Amino acid sequence: MNNRAEFAPAVNQKRVVVTIISDTYNFLIDTMTSAAEELTKRRGEALKISVKPDASLVTEADLASEKVIIERIKKYFPDDQIFAEESGRSSEARQPGSSVWVVDPLDGTTNYANGYPHYCISIGRGVFDSNGRIQIDTGAVYDAVREKFYFAEHGKGAHCNGRSLKVAPPRPFQESFLVTGFYYLEGPDLEREVTRFSKIVQQCHSIRRDGSAALDLAMVAEGIFDAFWELGLAPWDVAAGTLLVREAGGVTRNYPSSVGSYDIEGHGIIAGTPGTVQALARHLC
Repeated sequence: MNNRAEFAPAVNQKRVVVTIISDTYNFLIDTMTSAAEELTKRRGEALKISVKPDASLVTEADLASEKVIIERIKKYFPDDQIFAEESGRSSEARQPGSSVWVVDPLDGTTNYANGYPHYCISIGRGVFDSNGRIQIDTGAVYDAVREKFYFAEHGKGAHCNGRSLKVAPPRPFQESFLVTGFYYLEGPDLEREVTRFSKIVQQCHSIRRDGSAALDLAMVAEGIFDAFWELGLAPWDVAAGTLLVREAGGVTRNYPSSVGSYDIEGHGIIAGTPGTVQALARHLC
């Protein structure tokens, strides 16, 4: 890949004006804006909605968006594996050094299906390390409603529409503005999370629950929220967003247990400014 022309944008697609950073950036912005067209043209229509075994929803829009993304990855990165929300993994192999794309074609499906304008597309690309864990080195989140393209590469910072991102400056936990979710927990699992929530809400300034983990994480990287936490998420929910947070100067960890570095396939996630994550961990772990 040596030039921009290798990635052909969709015909008549609406482009986000950005500073060109890399070939991967070009590929992702073309791919995600093309996939977003599938979401936009179906928004407000009567959708065919199915309920998956974990009680989450899937619509024809999810499937159409994922189809665009997978087709383009296979075309331009034919040797890479794909780990997508709706179609699963293309291979069970975890060869150290091999590349894998982690794809959420529509994060916030329930919001989208109900006309609530808080959803996004999330794509991360990483490699398998010597332990078979996925280490994300490139990530992007596209907010199609607001036309905001968040992008990060390991060691190169995080950006939104060409603007550098930084997490919020330090402040006392009682002044913190947080965001969370409960995924599709029920029974004792939900009760435990509600108990944790009740402890935190009495200590911080305010909490939001907006229903799109990837977009919530992007907004942490943007400095809007001080931190995000949630239990029960899948790798595609957090792959890109956690890289955005780290590259914007934040930190990530698993909860309730955390051994070693953050694992996108591990337990729940806490992500945000270092001080806020430390304070949250005292309440959650």
